Amino acid sequence: MSRRRSQQTIPDPYATLSSLQSTVSAMKELVESMAGQRGGLDDILCYVQELIDLGLIKKDQVPEDVRLYRNK
Repeated sequence: MSRRRSQQTIPDPYATLSSLQSTVSAMKELVESMAGQRGGLDDILCYVQELIDLGLIKKDQVPEDVRLYRNK
């Protein structure tokens, strides 16, 4: 079983340039990690549709709260 990597939280943006830079840098790092542009393979985001396409889950196995969120 893989262990979950600790993740630094994204700082709240305040009306100072350094605060905004810190927030944007943290968001950029998170997006790049999820897209596979930095970090390891275990950091890449996996879409539910990819799991369905690979036959790892069936569409009716997607949790109800995920389906409800998608339809909003």
